[in-house]
Amino acid sequence: MKLILLLSKKCNDFRLLVAGIILLTFIFLITLGNLNNSLATTAADEKDYDLKEVKDNVYVVSANGYNVMFLVTGEGVVVIDAPPGIGDKILKAVAEVTNETIGHLIYSHAHKDHIGAAHIIFQQQPKIEIVAQQETADILKMRNDSERPIPTTTFEDNTTLTVGNKTLQLIYPGPYHQRGNIFIYVPEQKVLMAVDQLAPGEVPWKHLAATPEVPALMRSYNQVLAYDFDVYVPGHGETGTKEDIKIQKEYVNDLKNYSQFALANVNFTDATKNIDKQNNAAVTEAYFNALTNVCVDKTEEKWKGKLQGVGVWTDEHCEKMIQSLRVE
Repeated sequence: MKLILLLSKKCNDFRLLVAGIILLTFIFLITLGNLNNSLATTAADEKDYDLKEVKDNVYVVSANGYNVMFLVTGEGVVVIDAPPGIGDKILKAVAEVTNETIGHLIYSHAHKDHIGAAHIIFQQQPKIEIVAQQETADILKMRNDSERPIPTTTFEDNTTLTVGNKTLQLIYPGPYHQRGNIFIYVPEQKVLMAVDQLAPGEVPWKHLAATPEVPALMRSYNQVLAYDFDVYVPGHGETGTKEDIKIQKEYVNDLKNYSQFALANVNFTDATKNIDKQNNAAVTEAYFNALTNVCVDKTEEKWKGKLQGVGVWTDEHCEKMIQSLRVE
């Protein structure tokens, strides 16, 4: 009987030992998995940008809400734009895919938020060729900003840049966002970049993409659609297609139609009847508020939930369109 009890105790001890080993092994595996995940997360955090090859040797670098495009040509890299929020990330991204040096930098337009890190590339490659439309060069000469080096090559309406095995067409379509803003078209790869024209899936930025000329913005949609491309690279947001341009065009056309409706149907006397007529600013504001409200109601009735930003900037878009229709 004692022998049986002794054997039973030893069996129980053995089971406990096995269970302990299994438990320790399980804990070790979990810890190892967490460590691997932590290392992977750390590696991902260290690479603080996204890099995507949208076509053969045509890349888009994205960080902090901005996009940069670059092309590996076999005879040097061509970079389009250098936003401050990406800066040295451009150099890292280029080095990730090629040993070629950056030979050309193209400015999409003069705004600092898109080319304010150009000096970083220039410091690395002081012999770089910087290409821009003439009005962009004129603006930068007036700004005299060391972070935005003056272009070394300019053009008026359009030009073709061939580097190695890549050809780019640079086109000035008019000031849809700023004087001197351009399209960058890569015909062989069917890629078109238009910075600050639109972000796919979203409404235009504040005040109709801050355009100085609403008619120029509206024309720009047809101008883009005339090119044969299947990848659209914006200055912000995800890449898109021609369908995104068509949707944006429809949205802005609706804004125009609804603004025209408001101008034809809002009665000035009724809209300002409770306003002190000696206060011109207050009278104007009351009238424009009435016009804008009509446009907003019609726009949001159709577009709510279809594009990101509807209900946020609709009033600004409507007011900008109404102002344009009255004076342009």
